[in-house]
Amino acid sequence: MLKETDRVRPAAVNFIKYGHYTSALPGTREYYEFWDEEQNRCMYGYTIDELHITGFHYFYLNYCPIDRAVDEVLPDGSIQAKRERTFPRFYDGDYEYFHEIDKARAENKHMIVLKARRKGYSYKAGSMLARNYFFVRNSKNFVFASSKEFLIGDGLLSKAWEFLSFIDDHTAWAQPRLRDREMHKMSGYKKKINGMEIEMGMKSQIMGVSLKDNPDKVRGKAGELVFFEEAGSFPGLLKAWEVTMPTMRQGAKTLGMMVAFGTGGTEGSDFEAMEEIFYNPAAYDCMDYENIWDEGALGTRCGYFIPIQKNLDGFIDDDGNSKQQEAIEYEETMREKKKGAADAKSLDQYIAEHPFSPQEATLQITANLFDIASLQEQYNNVKARNLQAIGTAGKLYHNEKGEVKFKIDGDLKPITKFPHRKDDDKTGAVVIYESPYRNEQQQVPVNLYVICHDPYGQNQSADSTSLGSAYVLKRPNNLSQPDDIIVASYVGRPHTQDDYNRNLFMLADYYGCKIGFENDRGEVIAYAKRFRKMHKLQEEFEMLDKKELRSKNVKRQYGMHMTEARKRQGEIYIRDWLNTVRSTEESGKKLLNLHKIYDPALLTELIKFNHKGNFDRVMSLMIGMYHTRELYNAEVKDILEDRATDKWFEQNYY
Repeated sequence: MLKETDRVRPAAVNFIKYGHYTSALPGTREYYEFWDEEQNRCMYGYTIDELHITGFHYFYLNYCPIDRAVDEVLPDGSIQAKRERTFPRFYDGDYEYFHEIDKARAENKHMIVLKARRKGYSYKAGSMLARNYFFVRNSKNFVFASSKEFLIGDGLLSKAWEFLSFIDDHTAWAQPRLRDREMHKMSGYKKKINGMEIEMGMKSQIMGVSLKDNPDKVRGKAGELVFFEEAGSFPGLLKAWEVTMPTMRQGAKTLGMMVAFGTGGTEGSDFEAMEEIFYNPAAYDCMDYENIWDEGALGTRCGYFIPIQKNLDGFIDDDGNSKQQEAIEYEETMREKKKGAADAKSLDQYIAEHPFSPQEATLQITANLFDIASLQEQYNNVKARNLQAIGTAGKLYHNEKGEVKFKIDGDLKPITKFPHRKDDDKTGAVVIYESPYRNEQQQVPVNLYVICHDPYGQNQSADSTSLGSAYVLKRPNNLSQPDDIIVASYVGRPHTQDDYNRNLFMLADYYGCKIGFENDRGEVIAYAKRFRKMHKLQEEFEMLDKKELRSKNVKRQYGMHMTEARKRQGEIYIRDWLNTVRSTEESGKKLLNLHKIYDPALLTELIKFNHKGNFDRVMSLMIGMYHTRELYNAEVKDILEDRATDKWFEQNYY
């Protein structure tokens, strides 16, 4: 517990009390000694007794007024919160963060920061830029963002400009400016020497760069300090990071520092790049920490995370210590209230903005129809209890009789992460959750199982992130329980498409079923023709459910052409299937189909699904929804036709 923390903000306390930093007169020895000492504290930190804060932290606390909530005592004695421009309070979360910044710089590392919303990190970043502007000669300090709106107005860059103006007005550190633009300020002045104008002074700079769809804009911009603002809404983050990183290094030395921070809850956010860096920090020269937050992540490393219970206003004592348990209880109550909202997405958004874990922070708030909160709960359950081990990984092969058999192969690993990294092994493995049911004749009943398959194109590059994805679904039936579940999967991208298709067709033989597939790419039909396996392909779906789903323009004999209309309807089919109630526990909790999914990568795809990304597993499952409906419709059609020709139905018994 930190105590008497106001002692490390003496300059701010003095300014609040008297309206100035020092009573010493300008030009006096006392005046210059005061400002020299303050500059030293802003550069190297400040220690009083056993409490030490960093230079960045001292500058932020004492010289950077911010808008924050303060308590106002009303005439009747009651207390009311109001927003006021004043100096930051000492918070333990800020204390830890600024120490980690200094540690990262000392270790030649960068920082990737994932956080809850409204933690004041734009203010903190702006203060760091301002500190370098005044005290680090010739420094170049950048803010990169995907859009200009994150930089100016209420953005990070505007906050830095406010700090510069305040310091120019109230300290001895005022600097003339060589550049004074909306996105670029440079300290210094011009002096004529031998008839030539020479730039003099500190010549330190702060620049904002809006990248939009061109991350190459950062190329060649070597900086002392580089921030990536709103990294969770930054689709070009990974490219920009990789382009910038070499400019920060000279040999084994890192000459500058990059910091990316992002928050959850923004609709349309693209967390893919930020997640890649956050969950693989060492690969991107970032400080790494034990992941104590995510379920099932014990022993893994991640970036720097700030949960909602840290620095939560209303749950901080007078010395800036976070009352974390009280904050957690409050947030859990708020979540319960959100569950009653008419818009199910509002709960997802609240969780993403007020996360207890990185997984929650990276929830995608999109037009996703799926129950994200329940899917996330199932994912956490799978990881925590290692439920993916319910499936057995291995390979299929033909025995001496030509029968397809399955054997465990420890060298083959299923792909359990989404998104996977380009350098990951994408061979994949067949995963069996339940072996095929066989009747007394040792035969698999016709149409008991279906395979749904989303192929990858031959023309896609070898380093493409696209994978072949196939799931085997057991249809509802009276033969074998449980039913309406995923019983097997094969996701991967082996050396050749023939390797993939060989496994795909063996899977069809093993479960005695046909393959439903998206027919606008891949080599499924070509492979079937070459090896005389056309009988294993599902004929083109008739789309009997909805007239608008039928296609007059595209006619293919096998498989399914996935139009936008079919995708939208397919989402509804998946949602309904996921939410189908299977049973009810004694506690009253309803167990749904989604609680029978043990594939963490499929669960992650369902959670993050949107209309822009590459979601191979979800598309495969979508085809399965159509496939099972097609078979059901065909069966009903046959029954109705039988009734029409059976004289029994023509008899009148009334």
